[in-house]
Amino acid sequence: MPESITLTAGTARVSAIAQTGFASGLPLLVCIPGGSYNSGYFDVPGHSLFAAAGERGFPIVAVDRPGYGASDPLPGDVSFAGNAGVLTDAIAGLWARQEKTCPGIVLIGHSMGGAIAVHIAARHPRWPLLGISINAIHDVPPQTVTGAWQAISRGTTINFTSEDRARYMYGPEGTHSPAVLSAAEPACAPIPVDELHEVIEGWPRDFARLAPRVNVAVHYSLADHEKLWNSTPDNISAFAGAFTAAPQMTTHTINNSGHNVDHHYAGPAFHTAQLDWAARLDRA
Repeated sequence: MPESITLTAGTARVSAIAQTGFASGLPLLVCIPGGSYNSGYFDVPGHSLFAAAGERGFPIVAVDRPGYGASDPLPGDVSFAGNAGVLTDAIAGLWARQEKTCPGIVLIGHSMGGAIAVHIAARHPRWPLLGISINAIHDVPPQTVTGAWQAISRGTTINFTSEDRARYMYGPEGTHSPAVLSAAEPACAPIPVDELHEVIEGWPRDFARLAPRVNVAVHYSLADHEKLWNSTPDNISAFAGAFTAAPQMTTHTINNSGHNVDHHYAGPAFHTAQLDWAARLDRA
């Protein structure tokens, strides 16, 4: 069972859930959730990366991004770069607690959390980053999504309804349990509308300059029933190809899944693939 912990980044507080204490010598997994989800995204009963990681002996932490959970909001504008700055410092403090038992850190980023993981990796943090596993993120949003997000006024927060989540974040009937949206409800949170604007406007521009700066291994996945991005084979290849300095690139199309891959029937196999990849990094 994960415990609640508090990290600090300067004077800012970052809340998180953690499952550590293993002496396996495996990397420390630090998970970054996407928009409208808190750290509990990674520990939904029956769909938990925490449970899968614990069975393998991985120490694992999931953070609440600034403004989510009990984490302090950003002092200025809401931005992925601002998130990355705070989390880079918070993870430094976390690493100081774990460095004697782990060979390094692997970032796991879902959706906007994947974009923030790219921002962090491009900063070349002073703690030992072994790789990033990112999913449900791209740089070419469908026009329907662009129009929907642009229609919402900036400077506010909104709550996605269960209908919104079913529409955008889950695949068709048969790809997930009908009960999963209810099971994931405690992980849901209001989302700053500025994040929705950034992911369709600023992020695609930033990605072009950030991706070539990432010099660690990258594990990249996109679902076949992804609604927020165009998950064609050509788009997946183009996105992966932007990481020109990555010493290792692994790509996957997750079949029979929507945006929230972890919460679909495909989730367990996806978790296994992530963990197998992470376990190999300290031996690379």
